[in-house]
Amino acid sequence: MKDVKTQSLFVEKNRPVINVSKEIQYLTKYANEEKIPILYHEDFAKLTNEIGVDKFRKDLSQYIYEVRPPYPTQDITMEDVAKTFFSLKDTYTYQYTKPQEDIIKNVNEKHDDYKYPYKTHGLGIIDTSGTHNAVSNYYHQLLRLNCPSARGKAVANTWSEGTANDIWRCLKACWGGINNMKEVEINGVKQRMGGALTKDAYRSTFRLGSFIATQFKPLVAKTIYTMTKAEKVLDTSCGWGDRLAGFYTSNAKEYIGSDPNPFTFLKYIQQTKDYEKFLGNNNPDLHIEENFFHCNGVKKVTIYRSGAENLPWQDIKNIDCSFTSPPYFSTEKYNEGGDKEEDQSWKKFVTFDDWLYKFFMPVSINCFNSLSDKGHLLINIIDPTIKSKRYRCCDVIVDELLDSYKGIVGMTMAQRPLKRTAIQRKNNEKGLNENLALMDDDNKLLAHYIENIWCFGKNNIDYFEDYKTERDRQGSLF
Repeated sequence: MKDVKTQSLFVEKNRPVINVSKEIQYLTKYANEEKIPILYHEDFAKLTNEIGVDKFRKDLSQYIYEVRPPYPTQDITMEDVAKTFFSLKDTYTYQYTKPQEDIIKNVNEKHDDYKYPYKTHGLGIIDTSGTHNAVSNYYHQLLRLNCPSARGKAVANTWSEGTANDIWRCLKACWGGINNMKEVEINGVKQRMGGALTKDAYRSTFRLGSFIATQFKPLVAKTIYTMTKAEKVLDTSCGWGDRLAGFYTSNAKEYIGSDPNPFTFLKYIQQTKDYEKFLGNNNPDLHIEENFFHCNGVKKVTIYRSGAENLPWQDIKNIDCSFTSPPYFSTEKYNEGGDKEEDQSWKKFVTFDDWLYKFFMPVSINCFNSLSDKGHLLINIIDPTIKSKRYRCCDVIVDELLDSYKGIVGMTMAQRPLKRTAIQRKNNEKGLNENLALMDDDNKLLAHYIENIWCFGKNNIDYFEDYKTERDRQGSLF
């Protein structure tokens, strides 16, 4: 999955023909087979010191604008997908869970003024990395990277359609700490050292300068299905295929899902075919129509190309675990400008009240009503904030299903950007937790920062039973 040192492998006769303005022609000699300038440590530092950061950044922006090479996506092969699939399948999920009584650090939500917050209703946390993300990212990464938000353009869209100035703004971090470049003094002369202009570097710096739709961790999905001992699961917002991957690597047997995006719908079909093949079934019984497909193979899968509000709810019954991460109102503009855009909830339900009472609430209630006698509904959502305005939905759903409310499982997240948190505090965003992004002397978070998974159930089970069993079995070795 790493960059190949194309500069050392390229022979001149194989170099792509690139037509650009004369003043930036020098960058073409560093172009890889995709026409993306790639400079490793020595060349990157040398060119930076020769022409200066300002000119280098301006010229590189103009080059990308004129040439429009493909966005430098992560290099993932089918072999990578297979390895990741079996690694995820073999993973014991209990090791990534911890009940509240065993948590030492504080657990902080983004907002600390929910009616039913973690501090009084916290059950425990799921603390995982994105180690297994390639199992679904292989299929969806370009669609995901082209998904804009209410805050602005998506990373791949900025790269492919933005102005030279848009690209220039995104490139700043290439000459900063995120790319390991530092200013040093040698013989009284200040120079830049370190860093490299690689596909990884482009992705990292564009991630800071543009919006990127987050990928749900397949390991979290598998963990949820394991914690709820589910056989039949429902996912009303299939998204980037991450929970489908978690399902296939879990012990669950049947998956029902929906998503209105026709482009991701085609990817779900391919995922299902490949995952069935990994499990030894090269010829599953697959029935495909325009707006749904059904697979009867090693596992059963039915996915509707539909908004969840239009699912055939009368046919969806006996669900053991309904788990999804629904759209956060209009935070992310899925499939903007694409075919069937009008079916997306952000487009269909323009006002927050419409989204809340015609989409989020009825879908959540239908999910709960579809549960089996032992079923559980888990929803990963926080109150969305759009243009500094917070929209409250979490208290509303808990109030509605209060009699069945079990509490919150916290899904740990990466450190919140300190600058963004500071800006939100400065803007006095109501309910923003004052303890977010606070660090110790070793630059480590003082607390677990979580997104909420709100849990409702038809019966009482201990989500952390597997963890506690292993803890008690291993004793002091745990």
